[in-house]
This record gives sequence, C-alpha cells and structure tokens, in this order.
Amino acid sequence: GSWPVNDHLVRLNHLAVMYTRNKGDDALKNKILSGLNYWFKNDFICPNWWYPQIGVPKVLGPTMILMEKDLSAEQKAAGLKILDRAKIGMTGQNKVWLSGNVLYKGLLLDSFEMVKAAVAAIQSEIVISQGEGIQPDFSFHQHGPQQQFGNYGASFAEDMLKWATILKPTDFHFPEQKIQILRDYLIHGMKWIIWNNQMDISACGRQLFPGAQLGKAKMIKNIFGHMATIDPMLKNEYEKSMSNFAGDKFFWRSDMVIHRQKDFYTSVKMCSSRVGGAESCNDENISGYHLGDGANYFYQSGNEYTDIFPFWDWKRIPGTTTFHDEAPLPVLPCSGYRINSDFVGGMDGIATMAYNRDSLVAQKSWFFFDDITVCLGAGISSTETKEVNTTINQSFLHGDVQVNDGPSTQLVRNGMHNLKDIFWIIHDNWAYIFPQKTSVELSNREQTGDWHKVVKRMPSKEIRAEIFTLSINHHKQPKDAGYAYFVLPKANPASIRTRSNAISIIENSRSVQAVENTKTKFAKIVFFKAATIKTKSLGSITANQPCVVTLGAGKEMALSYSDPSHAQ
Repeated sequence: GSWPVNDHLVRLNHLAVMYTRNKGDDALKNKILSGLNYWFKNDFICPNWWYPQIGVPKVLGPTMILMEKDLSAEQKAAGLKILDRAKIGMTGQNKVWLSGNVLYKGLLLDSFEMVKAAVAAIQSEIVISQGEGIQPDFSFHQHGPQQQFGNYGASFAEDMLKWATILKPTDFHFPEQKIQILRDYLIHGMKWIIWNNQMDISACGRQLFPGAQLGKAKMIKNIFGHMATIDPMLKNEYEKSMSNFAGDKFFWRSDMVIHRQKDFYTSVKMCSSRVGGAESCNDENISGYHLGDGANYFYQSGNEYTDIFPFWDWKRIPGTTTFHDEAPLPVLPCSGYRINSDFVGGMDGIATMAYNRDSLVAQKSWFFFDDITVCLGAGISSTETKEVNTTINQSFLHGDVQVNDGPSTQLVRNGMHNLKDIFWIIHDNWAYIFPQKTSVELSNREQTGDWHKVVKRMPSKEIRAEIFTLSINHHKQPKDAGYAYFVLPKANPASIRTRSNAISIIENSRSVQAVENTKTKFAKIVFFKAATIKTKSLGSITANQPCVVTLGAGKEMALSYSDPSHAQ
C-alpha cells in the first residue's frame, strides 16, 4: 500500500514546482532531469498494480508538464511510455485516477481528443449511483457496497475539486449539475464524519495508520476550504460545515448512523447481507475483523481513540458483541465481508442490527435522545464453547474511574476488575449507566501494543499506553442473553440520576426493542416481528410486520417508520 520507491518521483515533483517558480536555476533543472533519467533508465515497477497504472503516472505526469520545455525527445518518449500504462476504465475513484493520468498524457501529446475523452470520463463519475461512487444517501462506495468515506471517497472529493479548478476557465469546465452533486456529497455526506479535527474511525476504512484520523480530517477540511474556488455562492456553507453542529444522519445505503450534538459525537457502523463491514488490502487493517459489527464510538475531546489501534484488543471493538478467546482473528479479503442478515439499518436517531455471524446471533439497537444514547441487546445466543462479550467502550485511559453500586461511589485502582451489581461508571467525562444493576469487566491499566499487528509494513516495536476497557461477559454458550446501558457525555455524579430518569426502556426482547422519553413524550421502537407494545405516554402501538418506528406527541402526533430489510 505504501511504496517508498515512489518518494523519488514525489520529491522530483516538488523540485519541479520550485524550478517553475524560478526558471533561472539551471543547477536545479539539471538535477531534476538527472532524477528523471534515473527513473526512466530503471523503470521501477511495484507489484501492487495501483502504482504502475495510477500512483506513478499521477506524479510523473504533472512533473513532465512542468518540465516539458526542458525535456529532450528521448526523455519525453520514455515518460510517455510509462504514462501509457494508465487506460480509462474501472469504476469510482479508480476510474477518476486513471482518467486523470490519461489527461496528463493528452496534454503532453497536444491531443485535444485524448483530453476531451479523459475529462468526459472524469465527469462521468460525478453521478448518484447504486454501483461504486456517490450513493443516493451521499455516502461513498468502492470495492463493492462498502462505505469508503476516508479512503476512496476522500480522494474522489480531492480530485474532483482539483480538476474542476483546473478546467474552470476552459471549454472543459464542469457543468453546474456536476458541481451540485459534488456540493451535496460534501455537505450532506462528508461533513458528518469529522469531529474536532479528527475523522471518525468508522469512516477511515482500512487505512488505520499513525496519524490517519488527523490527516484525513485535515484533507477534508482543506477540500471544504477550497470549494469556494469553484462554488463561490456557498462559501459560508462550506465554512460552517467544518464547525461542530448538531443533528442525526442515517446513511441508509451504508448501514451507518451518526448522532451529533454541539459538544459530543457518536456513531454506529454496521453491515448486512447488502453492505460490507470492513476490508483488508495490501496488508492493511489486518485485525479489523469486527469493525462493521456495530462499532459504536463516543467522542467529546476527539482524543479518545487517536492512534489507539496498536493497543486495542480487536475482539473488543466498542459496541460489538463478539466471541472472545485467544485464537487469532481471520484476515478479511479486499472486498470486505457481509453477514447473514438483511434486517440492519434504522433511521435518523435509531440504529438496529439483527446480528448473525460465525454462529453468534443477537438483536442489537441504539437509540439517540439528545445527550443520552441507549444501547440494548437481546437474544444473544451461541452454541460455541467460547466466551461472548459485549464491549461498551475501549479507549485511552484519561484520569480516574469512578464506580457506583447504589449505596456508595469509589475510585477504582488501576488493574483488571470483575465488578458486580454496578449502577454507573464514570470515566473521561462519560457516564455508563445500567438501568438494572449489571456485572461488568473493567480494565484500566497499561497495555503493550505494536503497529505491525495493525499494518504489516510498520516495523515491529513494542509500545505502551494506558487503556480503559468496559465490557459485559455473557459467558460461554449464552442463550437469550441481553444487556442495557445508557451513555451520557459531560458526566457528573450529582446529575446522573436526574438526566437518565426520563428515559424508560419499554421492552428489550428478541421481538421488540423500544425506548421512551416520558418527559418529551417521544418513543423509538424496533419491531423485529409483528407485535404490540404499550408506552407510558403514547398508548399502545401495533406493527403488523418488522419495522423501525418513531412516535412523538407534540401539537400533532408525529410518526416515522422505515424498513431496514429494504424489502417493502
């Protein structure tokens, strides 16, 4: 995935930019030409197809354009031979990269037709698609139906901005309808997954490298900062999009739900028979087997998980219910994985997942009420003789951990703990509340890590950090096990009970998972099958088939419903 040999061309490109700004520097010119000759003579080929067809031409092409007047006929011919490895084809961002490389070649050949064909191919990918590319919900898919915001999707936005800017003063300029789609992709899609200058882990894809969350967020902010160049009328909208805002977003094409308030962010990433969960390519994300199994992250400062990946127990991804043993995790394929369930999805403010993978089943739902997240699990069952755990969170340890069992509150010393009959736990300004006293496993201790276990090209080196892990053990071969917990930001022991009292769990079973805010008279319900439930403030509600429902009583009764199976 990362080929250091290519750094030679990147450096030559930087030098060519410097030379273009200072044409009188013959010594610099000669060094650039010497560097190009070295590459042309050796014609280095990476075994990863992406570099010969995309990576090398997309750096070499601009360098040759900058140096064109100084290239000999032999040098130009050698460079064009390398650029010729890029052909217009494939789909999504791969097609955009390949077409851009053909455009460079067309400029060097003074071929109007080649440039015209390349521009048309680039613009052809700015469409709403149910294949690869921008989806109807403004998420982005590549490698099949797999959410790729932070990988291919970010490169797509960056490249489209680049080409729209370059081509704006020409006859090849992007038409308004293409700018509109790019605008919508950014404002209704990309902006949702950045929080406090970090990209949500669930948006980063397989590229969980050192600095990935910060670097990818910086890339997106840079795109928003330059969009006014091609879309000046919405300059203020692009600027506002990068500040912390409140709202709910359900990416129904990607099985992902986001809940934002002014001072915190949480998301749930799922997978289904329709949507892939995660992938491993180029020996990247080699431990990410469970990243699409209901991963649920909680951000306030934004530093909760920054570069946490070498320290993670990858069988304890926050939000997931998984087997926990010492066996190594399988490495995922490049096309990702799906699970044997189509009842996965939700709507704004609700995520639900009928989980069925590796002989483990569970009904899992998340309900978002302003500053309270309600997490329910039911029907957790398996015949495997392996322990099953639901992980509530696994983040960096920041400060003390307070535990309350009802009568008393105490600080927990660093170590590993099995705690019985717990009412709430507070750590790093987050409160984890158990409406029915629950036994939990808590770890707040120093752990070792190694980036090589995340990305194979990273050198193996033991590093250390203090990690907080909170989970519920359902033990071996559970049958109809369950859980219920609330998560609150800005946690204060004095206000926990008051803040959570308005939330009532109506039902948590294999048939129905439902929660009600009795203060605002608002209910959120997942019917896994036809059923009737009775709320405290809204009366009885009956569904004659599986669905997700929200019901609220203001001046008028407000009803919303959806079909996660996409079958109706």
